[in-house]
Formats: sequence, C-alpha cells, structure tokens
Amino acid sequence: MDSHPYYTPKIQCFTNISGYSGIFLADDHPYWLFLTTHGALRTHPMYIDGKVTCFAPFHNDNCHHGFLYFSNTDELRVCTLPSNVTYDNHWPAKKITLRATPHYVAYHHDTKTYAVCTSSSSLNPMMPKMQNNLDKDEVPIEEDDVFPYPSLNWYSITLYTRDGWEVIPDSRIDLPKYEKITCMKYMELSGEQMGEQTKGYIVAGTICTMGEEVSARGKIMLFDVMEVVPDPEKPLSGFKFKCLYDKEQKGPVTEVECIMGHIVSAIGQKLYVWSFVNNELVGVAFIDTLIYIHSLAVIKNFILYADITKSLSLLTFDKECKTLSVVSRDFEPMEIYKCDFVVDGQNLGFIVSDSNTNLVIYLYQPEAIESSGGQKLIRKSDIRLGSHVNTFFRTGIRIQDGSILGTTPTSALLHPSEKRHVTWCGTLDGAIGSFLPLSEKRYRRLFMLHNKLVTAVPHIAGLNPKKFRTARMPGRWLMNPHRNILDYQLLTNFLTLSHTERRELAKQIGATPSQILDDLMNIQKAMLIF
Repeated sequence: MDSHPYYTPKIQCFTNISGYSGIFLADDHPYWLFLTTHGALRTHPMYIDGKVTCFAPFHNDNCHHGFLYFSNTDELRVCTLPSNVTYDNHWPAKKITLRATPHYVAYHHDTKTYAVCTSSSSLNPMMPKMQNNLDKDEVPIEEDDVFPYPSLNWYSITLYTRDGWEVIPDSRIDLPKYEKITCMKYMELSGEQMGEQTKGYIVAGTICTMGEEVSARGKIMLFDVMEVVPDPEKPLSGFKFKCLYDKEQKGPVTEVECIMGHIVSAIGQKLYVWSFVNNELVGVAFIDTLIYIHSLAVIKNFILYADITKSLSLLTFDKECKTLSVVSRDFEPMEIYKCDFVVDGQNLGFIVSDSNTNLVIYLYQPEAIESSGGQKLIRKSDIRLGSHVNTFFRTGIRIQDGSILGTTPTSALLHPSEKRHVTWCGTLDGAIGSFLPLSEKRYRRLFMLHNKLVTAVPHIAGLNPKKFRTARMPGRWLMNPHRNILDYQLLTNFLTLSHTERRELAKQIGATPSQILDDLMNIQKAMLIF
C-alpha cells in the first residue's frame, strides 16, 4: 500500500491573535496578512526561523491568543505577538513616550543601552549680550505681559535600556543654556593605552549660539557607559553614564565620525582627526576645506564630506603617516543636505541630496576621460524625489537564507558582487525611502519595463511620472539629466495588469511575466529588514 505524505495547509486563517485577524502564509518565506482596525491590509514577513511548515492559532491560560508553528528544524514553537507593537503600518511600530523632542539615538553595543538626545522648549525672557570685557552676560527683556517672548530649547542626553526602553536612574546629562547638540554617534575608539583593542564611547558635537554679537563656538563631548553594582532599591541602576571629555573648540562642531579608531570632526571649514589618549583628545591630522562642512560619511580610510555650497569631496586618511589627502571632488556648485556611500559589491558610489529635492549618485573613475585623471567625481545617476532628504543610513540586504547580510556566517560564502547594501533615506516631510543597487541584467530588463509602463498604464490626474522624476537644476545647467534610477512604485503597476496585458507587455521587452515577477519579488525581499 502506497503511503501518501500528510497534507498541511499553507494558508491558515485566524480571527484573534493578539487582537488581530487575518491570514498566515506558511512557506519558505512566511508572511502575515493583518486586517487592521482601519480596514487596511498589511503584510509583514516572519524570517526569524526561516521556513514554516505548519501553523495554527493557540489560546490557553499560559498563552493568551497566541499561535503555534513548526520551524525548518521541526521544532514546535509556542509564541505570542508583542502587545506593545502595532502592525497597522507598513513596518511594525512601537511607540516610546519621551515627553520631549528626540534628535539623535546612539546604541551602545557593549552595554546594550541607548543614548537618546532630546530637547524641551521653554520661554526665555533673557537676551544674551557681550560685555566690554568680552564676557558673556544676559540682560532681561523688559516688555509688558502680552509680549511674545522667544522660545529656547534645553538639550539633554539620557540613557535607556534596550528591552523595555526604561530610563536608567541618574543617567540624565543636561547641557548648559544656549548649547545645542548637532550630532551624536557611537564610536569604537583605540588609544595607546589600549593597544590594538577598541572600546565603545558615545561622542557628541555641540554648538553654542548667543546671537550675532557673540561668535559661535562648539564642544566635543565624549561619554562612557560603565557597568556598576546596582542599588537594590533601583534595579535599573546597573549602568553609569559618565562624561570623560568636554572642552570648547575653535568653532561650531557640525559633524563627528569614527575612522580607524580615531575621531574625525568637522569644525567650520576644517576637518580634524583626533586620538583619545588619557581622557584627552590629541590632534592627529587636519585639513582646510572650502566654505563650511555639515555632513560626513566614513568607510574604512575614506572620508566623504559635503560642503554647504561647494558640493562633494572625497578624502583619504593615512594612519601611519597621519595625513589627510584629497582624492577627488565635484567642481560644480551644489547645496547639499546630506551625503553617504552606496555599496554595490566591490564597487563604491557616493549619494547626495541637494536643495532642489534631487538625489545624485557620483562615482570615482580615474580611468575615465571626463574625470581629468581622477580629480573630478563623475555624475552617474540622478532622480527627483520632491522632498528634502536630511539623513541617510545603510543596512545589508536580506540574503537567500533569510538573514541580513553580515549577521550570519552564510554571508561570507556569497560572491563579492552579491554583497550589497540598501541605502535608506529620511525626508523632512516624514517619509522614508530606499535605494538598492541592481545587477546589470536585471536593471536592463526592468529599465525597458519602466519605459513601457510610462505610457502603458493610466496615471493619477494624467501626470507623467518620467517627467516628475527628472532631476531639476536652478537656472541654466550645461548638463543633461542622468536617468539611471528606476522608480519602484511605477514598476509595481505591472502587478495591477491583467494576465493578457502582462504577457503582451513582457513580450514587447523580450521577457516573460514570470521573470519580471521574480525580479520584483527579489527586490522586495532584499529590502525587508523587519
């Protein structure tokens, strides 16, 4: 008698798992489909255990409205969804009450704590003024009761736990009046007393503005998070937040980064490289730049900095000779908001956002004729977002086994060309976007589909997406736009077409509908980080 394998349904409905109803897809790439309270359908992947072979809702006294599933190792897991996480958005979200305005968050890896920079606003009835002896003083603003006094932001840094985001007692550090934090990063620093070993610190840069009569100065502040014996009455007091270095610099500190165990800081138009020795910052190297630096990005020994009006420049740092050297720069004027690197396997690019809501990608190609022997960065791609981008950050792509690049030993087995990073951007409008490098074959296929979809599908209000995404330049610009960035939102319109329309459109570009669907699915899987 032939034995037949037991059939398990791949689609399982549920009505109440932590208050949510929907469908769970049990497969090699499991997905949740939630029906939110507003009637919208949200999809969330579950890559924690890879393949899920069987799934079922489960509820008893020890597991309220949870679920069961078998992992790829045939282990039975009894789980519940976190009650403090909402799945009504495109990403799972957890709301943390700070009762202040957050500006920067730095994660301390050694102690697994978060350093959060916040500010609170209050009315300021005083006005700063410079005395004859060059001392800073304040005079009261003598006005009637209905006079609108100016507001002043008071900055502070507080330490939080990782699990419950609870405030660690006695960890709050308040900054003086008129002093603002402009940047804060976690850095692995090395010193002569530590040899080749590194230690994690929280480094912040500040600026003190007291009006036009007083010159603006800044500080570099360095904090250490130490483990101490907790107070029995305060179980969360196992960490101590201590300021090791706090001294004034010759100008406003606009940005700090870590390079090869050293601190690189942007102070006005100068770049300084510091070494932390015996609780003091010792100068290692410096270089004069153009106008005013406000954005830095570092990979290995390369420093990418953005000038407020003079575009982008690339430097290199020699640790043995203790020198900073200019490698290449863009000679065209541009008001840059932020800059960062684009990692595409063994290739490295540079992405910037400007004041015209454009995103531009540059490459360093010294063998190209137009680069003048490598002195000039070559503009390769540009696109218009319609929003000002003020921040970038990178994450590894999600590889075939479901893990993030660089988090498992499987990443080392990949070909160097497959080791790509997703570059995320945040806008002043509150939006989040992403950019993913593609292989040449996949890009060519989707590029032809992109051009076909401009005219093949109707658009909102009859607008032209290709015209909207074309980079815009102020005045006369002796350069053509480089349309080498594809709009993924436009490509997803292929999914809304009927089977006949998909087959006809794919035939026009020499592909099949399954190839295009695989391309779109692989792009979506690579950018799933939650």
